[in-house]
Amino acid sequence: MKECKIRLRHALLTEIEKAREEGITSESTLQVSQSIDQLLNELHKVTSTNL
Repeated sequence: MKECKIRLRHALLTEIEKAREEGITSESTLQVSQSIDQLLNELHKVTSTNL
């Protein structure tokens, strides 16, 4: 379970970074920002739960 949690955390961090990079150059910065917020919420859930 811990290995799965680590992989999920890494995947979420990767997606967050991609979205941030896209947001800098994107015309739809608000949408990208909302997407980052959702990913950060998921990351918080993953890192705050005990598996």
